[in-house]
Amino acid sequence: MMKKLYFLLFLGLFSVASFAQTENDNCYEQYRKVFENRGAFEVEDGVHDNVVLSIKTKTEVECILVSVTVKNKEIVEIVVYYEDETKDILKYDFKDAVAWTIFNGMSRTRITKQEEQITIFFTDKVKPKKKEYKKAPLPKFDLND
Repeated sequence: MMKKLYFLLFLGLFSVASFAQTENDNCYEQYRKVFENRGAFEVEDGVHDNVVLSIKTKTEVECILVSVTVKNKEIVEIVVYYEDETKDILKYDFKDAVAWTIFNGMSRTRITKQEEQITIFFTDKVKPKKKEYKKAPLPKFDLND
């Protein structure tokens, strides 16, 4: 009886751990962590190519490459790239009418009427990794004499 209980407990913990790992491994979480850890340079007005657009639904997360036009520090147009090298303007029907602002290289997350969460990452603006200090070697002499 105890063996069955332990097995069920182990199976439950394994299932929770597997789900948590999948959630943290999606493209949105990976980009978000990089931007939060490193920070980003300011996004200037103009057209930005090879920007990552994240689409989160209740069941999946997808990241695609887009081109984004920024005007007055707000996102005003998105152009999606297709595999056949063509492009098209991408429009969303959002629940709110707020400005689509950018902070720390990431856009404000906006929610569509279909409950999709849309976030944009300006990957060319992420700051480089911080340099690590060079470690000192252990002394080969007695410091106490």
